[in-house]
Amino acid sequence: MLAKPVMHASSPAQFRSALLIFALFLGAILLACAWTAADGPKVTRVSPPVDLPQLVAADGYVGSKSCLECHAAQCKSWDASHHRRMTQLADSESILAPFDGRTMTLYDQDYRVFERDGQHWIEMPNVYGDAAATPRIERPIVMATGSHNEQVYWFPSDDGSLRMFPWAYQVRASKWMPVDAIFVTPPRDSVARRPTWSHRCVQCHTTHPRSHQFDLQRPAEVAELGISCEACHGPGEAHVVAARAGKGEEGIVNPAKLTHQRSSEVCGQCHSVHTTFDDDQAHRMAQEGCSFRPGDDLAQAKKLMVEGSIEQFWADGMVRVSGREYTGLRASQCFQQGEISCVTCHQLHQATDDPRPAKEWANDQLRSDALTNQACTQCHTKIADDVPAHTHHGINSSGSQCVNCHMPHTAFGLLKASRSHWIDSPRVTPMSQSIDWNSTRPNACNLCHLDKSLGWSAEHLHAWFGQEPPQLPEDEQQVAASILWIVRGDAGQRALLAWHYSWPAAQEASGTAWMAPFVAQLLDDPYAAVRFVAGETVGQLPGYADFAYDSLANEAALRERAAALLAQWNAAAKPEAIRRQELLINSEGKLDEDRIELLHLLRDERPVNLGE
Repeated sequence: MLAKPVMHASSPAQFRSALLIFALFLGAILLACAWTAADGPKVTRVSPPVDLPQLVAADGYVGSKSCLECHAAQCKSWDASHHRRMTQLADSESILAPFDGRTMTLYDQDYRVFERDGQHWIEMPNVYGDAAATPRIERPIVMATGSHNEQVYWFPSDDGSLRMFPWAYQVRASKWMPVDAIFVTPPRDSVARRPTWSHRCVQCHTTHPRSHQFDLQRPAEVAELGISCEACHGPGEAHVVAARAGKGEEGIVNPAKLTHQRSSEVCGQCHSVHTTFDDDQAHRMAQEGCSFRPGDDLAQAKKLMVEGSIEQFWADGMVRVSGREYTGLRASQCFQQGEISCVTCHQLHQATDDPRPAKEWANDQLRSDALTNQACTQCHTKIADDVPAHTHHGINSSGSQCVNCHMPHTAFGLLKASRSHWIDSPRVTPMSQSIDWNSTRPNACNLCHLDKSLGWSAEHLHAWFGQEPPQLPEDEQQVAASILWIVRGDAGQRALLAWHYSWPAAQEASGTAWMAPFVAQLLDDPYAAVRFVAGETVGQLPGYADFAYDSLANEAALRERAAALLAQWNAAAKPEAIRRQELLINSEGKLDEDRIELLHLLRDERPVNLGE
């Protein structure tokens, strides 16, 4: 840090001398600035300006502190939620990663994290600035996004805009990881130049944002960092005035009391695939914020997407990325013909009689009765009378849990699978039946019965529900669908299946003794996110808990670890039950390596960049 100049003037002569020195110093600065403006950047700015989001009370938004006055219990549960911690200023409480002086290498360049004077700092290559003039920079971390899956960090660039540090903290694994490795994104050989904070992230990670992204002289303005009370209940100023005047609930919105459409749209303002209608609206939103307020028709304020690219949608139109649940929900018959809403299952303030610890509730913010079939059978009462007659599974089986068949884990994000919110029924679609660029969605049956083929599922759906079996090629009739998705699927399918191999319900239904050689296929996958999930899965396979693996290792080490896992499986005893053609394991307990290699040649190598 630069020391602040201190002048001691105990006499007029000393004072005049000091004044002369100061004038010369100021003149030198002005000359340097003029030189820089005329001839280009020649002076390195040690402390760039910081365009932190400004907390500005506007448009009736007054902040969560105004709510605490009357709603202490609700504020307490909100304080325990991850919404509250979605965006935070950097300090010792908000930052989860260790800034302990370690040096991390990415694309052959070093990144150092450390603490100085109570602040968190980074030293890194100047990837966002003039690297020729200033190859390396030191910057303070000023803000963090995320709190329970991953946490990313923001630093001021030379122009003051907030840029993302290329390393993030993976909370589940307690591990620093490159940002490029926490998303399903094609392999690179240099750091991605990601958008600034104001360009994208501010929109859904704060309350009432005005990004000012088209005005480089203005920082973003927000009512509050994180997702706070007014994000869901609307501007609170009128309500505060009314409440203090003894007029009760006037001037505020309670999403639970809205129609199921308007209630769900409160969540959908962020949890959907959407865009602006045109450039004019984008500029207005940047200056004034989104016009949507809780209780409004969301489709009037945002263009809601129902189809799109491989980055966000499966071939059947279902969303394939997490965090976009409303897009799936609004396509469901339960929403279009019934009255299901987000709050049918989710509870944004934990009930006082909920016995779960606040941390457990906060993970998904589910109602306690939504953890059972009650969420569905409250409407589908005939099924409730005899669940096994409908499911063809035992009453205590995972196959008799409504969500496992009708809301399978077919979305992916944050390095894990999440449930689809397009509530539908299982159906077998040939893997080759894709539309244009998009990939086919794995079905619920084969995401649980990982050891069975598409042909097996089609036969059962025909016998139980009268579904006409599709025409399937030989491989899809004979080989376990999960193996085909792992060996020849696209990167998103591979990540999804890697997660399912560790899912307890699937392990119970499918057994695990056959899984290791197919997980090994993913340990040297070109996509870092696929490797990470596969590595987590290895540790969940019985007998492999101590298997050493680092998904960020170099290519040679990754190949060695994949071979080591296969060798460990080859050396183990093979139960008779896994010696099946479906699993590509012959009667002697050996893998059909020739067929696996042939399937691998058919791998879908199209670049996948899941737009979380």
